[in-house]
Amino acid sequence: MRKFVAAVLVLWAATVGQSAEPLVTAVEVRGAQRVEADLVLQTVTTRAGEPYDPQRLRADIRALFALGFFADVAVEREADGTVVFVVRERPALREWRLEGAQGVDKEDLDKAVLLKRREVLDGARVEAAAQAIRDLYREKGFYLAAVTSEVQAVPDDKNQVDVVFRVGEGEKVRVKSINLLGVEAADEADLRQYLAVSEAGFWSWLTDSGTFKEADLDRDREMIRAYYLNRGHVDIEVGEPLVSLTADRRWLKIDLPVREGAPHTLGAITFTGDLEFPEEKLRATAKLVEGELFRSEDFRKAHQLLADLYGDIGYAFAEIEPRTRVDPATRTVAVEYAIHKGELMRLGRIGVRGNTKTRDRIVRREMRLAEGDVFSGTGIRKSRRRIQNLGFFETVNLATNRRPGTDLVDVDIQVEEKPTGAFSVGAGYSSVDKIIGMAQVSQRNFLGLGYQLSAAANFGSAQETYNLTFNNPRVYDTEVYGGIDLYKALRGYSDYDKHSVGGALKFGTTWSEAWKSRWIYRYEVADVKNVDPAAAQLLLDQQGTTVTSSLTSLLLYDTRDNPWEPHDGAQAEGSVEWAGGLLGGDSAYLKYGLDASKYVPLWWNHVLTLHGRVGFVHRLADQAIPVYERYTLGGINTVRGFDSRSIGPRDGDDVIGGDKELLLNLEYLFPLVEEAKIRGVVFIDAGNAWAEGKPYLDTPLRRSMGAGVRWFSPMGPLRLEWGYVLDRKSGEEKSQWEFSIGGFF
Repeated sequence: MRKFVAAVLVLWAATVGQSAEPLVTAVEVRGAQRVEADLVLQTVTTRAGEPYDPQRLRADIRALFALGFFADVAVEREADGTVVFVVRERPALREWRLEGAQGVDKEDLDKAVLLKRREVLDGARVEAAAQAIRDLYREKGFYLAAVTSEVQAVPDDKNQVDVVFRVGEGEKVRVKSINLLGVEAADEADLRQYLAVSEAGFWSWLTDSGTFKEADLDRDREMIRAYYLNRGHVDIEVGEPLVSLTADRRWLKIDLPVREGAPHTLGAITFTGDLEFPEEKLRATAKLVEGELFRSEDFRKAHQLLADLYGDIGYAFAEIEPRTRVDPATRTVAVEYAIHKGELMRLGRIGVRGNTKTRDRIVRREMRLAEGDVFSGTGIRKSRRRIQNLGFFETVNLATNRRPGTDLVDVDIQVEEKPTGAFSVGAGYSSVDKIIGMAQVSQRNFLGLGYQLSAAANFGSAQETYNLTFNNPRVYDTEVYGGIDLYKALRGYSDYDKHSVGGALKFGTTWSEAWKSRWIYRYEVADVKNVDPAAAQLLLDQQGTTVTSSLTSLLLYDTRDNPWEPHDGAQAEGSVEWAGGLLGGDSAYLKYGLDASKYVPLWWNHVLTLHGRVGFVHRLADQAIPVYERYTLGGINTVRGFDSRSIGPRDGDDVIGGDKELLLNLEYLFPLVEEAKIRGVVFIDAGNAWAEGKPYLDTPLRRSMGAGVRWFSPMGPLRLEWGYVLDRKSGEEKSQWEFSIGGFF
């Protein structure tokens, strides 16, 4: 049939007067095993019924080679006009394996080698895989590692091969010395602490310090440049490093040439373009001062501050172009900020994505901007921080996108929720309460509406407490706060026991980003019992049942970046508690308190915390102040290293407490295991309490210092701390370990 069709085509061509150029009668593929013949026929342009064209065939051969599947392609023309593409496929990979590899994990090697089973193989891919293995070994410190490859045919008539990589690891090579050639003006010791490549030390076998990585060396060159630019050396040049092996091939020496140049100061600072603010305002915002040392960090901050200034009045896409002019003669850098404000933008649609449990409105109500408002960059950042501080989300991102052809900027709030509920049962040991057990059920986002609900029980040899708490931080989505606490407690002290049952109603409002107020009405029935007959008269007078009805007013200030793990900002609380009088009850007193903390961010996620607390309570209507409302210090929450309630006025051996207190804490916190939220702490504590009629500082502050570990565990904040008493008195311990574990609320 095929020959008949060919004859007809030839006869037709002759009949209509076509040229005698031969025609292609058919196109076939030969030699394909895994590659479909249809793929070849679709790739080539030679077709049956068209003239035989050698130039087109050459292009078809190039196209087939470009597919990457064939090691060879040829064309045969049969007598009947059939064109046959004869292909020889590249072999397919059956498997690859390593020989001699020990110093690198197989999982890391699997990630580095990108060869896949049954894929068509070529020499370039094999060499790329070998190079990836070499690079991985270099990264692990095997600088002399050699990798060779061998392709082995598999005798199965399926055109498959195995690839074997043979690794000669050699000895691990470490950095013996890093020579910073030309460093004079800088503090070399200070500069070196920013470098990723380090010299091997005594503990290198354990810490892996001294391992050489070429990528780290490239990073260090940029780090050195940044170091000098931030100190005014605008002409800094960091040359190509020279890396050499020692004669025994066990160590590397690195010579890194540095040309420091002279430090420069800031010259004239000018502003051009769309000046929406007086020049004095722009200068104050940029915080750059002529004559001061030119610092690249200050330069970048000024750019961002100016962009924020314009962004806060609606110019979301203002262009702030800094232009610098270096004057080598005067060693100054003149800075010109060319400002193009762009269009005034308003807020468009606000969307929420990623919240599987939390209601949209719970997220949206934290926004400091509403749809239609003039755009504000500061408002966007404050909104993100407020949403993050809810504690409901692992990550919070606010993406801003201009709606094409409009003056609207849409905000897409993207969140990733994290567990907010917890159920925990456990046991432990507290230095204050001895053996303790605990059980707690809590939910910080009850029903996805932001409600806080907690039920907890703690019991041990010295205490037994039960608490039920419900809080609504935003009643009807307003700034009004409401809550209720119910509790029952049995607490044993060294000189008396206190049994109490009570509750509290809480109300409040938010005045601004930083300021809040709270009012708490508390009603408690307390029974003091088991007082030694030989105890102080004040304790004997406290025996029996006392009803306390009190109202507390609080003013709260909070600028912390994260309430759960603060690194920056401040927190303060001023309070006045009034008991008795028109409120009824047996107790009558006024109690004043001020508690404040300041968090100072340092390098590498380290934090310095300063905390202070001062309190004063005085009696009303000549009613004695309840002993459990008096001030005593000592223990893990006040002055560490001292026994609980050991600091303060005594009557003989009995602790009676004072009507005044002062507490100071200085802490230095640093990460130990960042991923697990384990931190170390070093601290200094000082504090005391003074008796009625005695002034503050009538006796010196008691002092201690120490260190510890903190972990935000699944059962709550865990603390293990050791305190050393600096002014020990007769009968006091020199130091002690203290342990505690808290709840979520």
